[in-house]
Amino acid sequence: MSFLKALFGPSRKEIWQQLSREMGGHFHEGGFFATSAVQARTGDWIVTLDTVTHGDGKTNQTYTRLRAPYFNPEGFRFEVYRASVFSSLGKALGMQDIKVGHPRFDQDFVIKGNAPRRVRRLFDNKRIRRLIDAQPRIHLSVKAQEGWFSKFPAGVDELHFQSLGVIKDLGQLRTLFDLFSEVLQQVCHEGRAYEDDVRIHIRRLRAPGGRIEDNKYVLWESYDSRRDAADALGRLRDPVAVPALASVLWDDDALLRALAIEALAEIGHRDAIGPLVPLLGDARKADGERIRERVAEALRQLGEEELVDAVLAALGGDFVRLTTLGAEGEYRAEIMAALAGAIEGEAGRHAANALAEIHAVEALPRLREILRSYSVPEVTEKAVTRTIAALEARASLPRAASGADAQADTLPRAAGEPGPDTGTLPRTVGDPTR
Repeated sequence: MSFLKALFGPSRKEIWQQLSREMGGHFHEGGFFATSAVQARTGDWIVTLDTVTHGDGKTNQTYTRLRAPYFNPEGFRFEVYRASVFSSLGKALGMQDIKVGHPRFDQDFVIKGNAPRRVRRLFDNKRIRRLIDAQPRIHLSVKAQEGWFSKFPAGVDELHFQSLGVIKDLGQLRTLFDLFSEVLQQVCHEGRAYEDDVRIHIRRLRAPGGRIEDNKYVLWESYDSRRDAADALGRLRDPVAVPALASVLWDDDALLRALAIEALAEIGHRDAIGPLVPLLGDARKADGERIRERVAEALRQLGEEELVDAVLAALGGDFVRLTTLGAEGEYRAEIMAALAGAIEGEAGRHAANALAEIHAVEALPRLREILRSYSVPEVTEKAVTRTIAALEARASLPRAASGADAQADTLPRAAGEPGPDTGTLPRTVGDPTR
């Protein structure tokens, strides 16, 4: 064994294990159906190093590749490779040859992209150019992950490097990981430190949630980065983040929802009230505490103590405070949504009865859907059925004519106000004006 090592040098496994230790990553041992891999995190992204074999069944070739999925909602595409290699690639993707304004780099490499200004900004980064130039063979590109066979959520693409052969040069592998880190930072954050950048945190928050696995290891997951973004937006307290935080209030990630609620309370803008109110009907838990309690506290911080107390009392069977809010209160639609949402929980009977008390005819479609599609306790089902009957009866009552239905000439007038056009009135016999 020592003779072979002296002859051929360290094995790929040894080199890749050392790389993993240096990067603070994880080495995945290969098996019959999967190759060995190294994974390391850089910022919000997971970079995966492995090998892949391509061939026609007669001749096969092994390539070293690096991959890093990332959120790319703008659909920015680029690729770079040494001149005279892969010269026909990229044309089918609608990309054009681009000169980035650095003569030696333009001479040595072919650069393609679908957004020339953004490509030039990317390659204005001196460190990116140097790390690319350090690679003897390189094909670096953004691979679109679209269509039926994509394993990633919409908006997620893959930064991708591929080179013929198995790379065992430790220095070269370190350089490749550094290159991926720099490119991802430039593409996603424009090279800026983002701790206090609201716009970047909003982008991070809007990335699709979830986790993608391949060959028994995780390629991509966004839980930590989205949670961190929500927490940061609350700390920065910029009202521009309210719509983005409101958009994740019903996310599948319970901890993210809790962090978004806290962030909206910290920002303290009244635009957060409407999105928060429907969550008063949410009995689920996040981090050991019910969403409802978190939302109630947030709304109280926003000055809506009366609304919170009225809704929570109604969910306990006391409807007096809810009805005194007024049938046409500012947040009537949101309160109805909270009550309808609570029907599937332990307060379902009271929630249904509360909808009847405030004459929530608008909630009829949702109530009918609950009876058709959801399994609720018998006592709740009976309350929903009674509420539907009461609201249907109310909906069938004739409505008073609106002010728009009355003709102006038939309305009473103050003394001295001009009357209607007399030319349209009936005439008596002998009337000289007839």
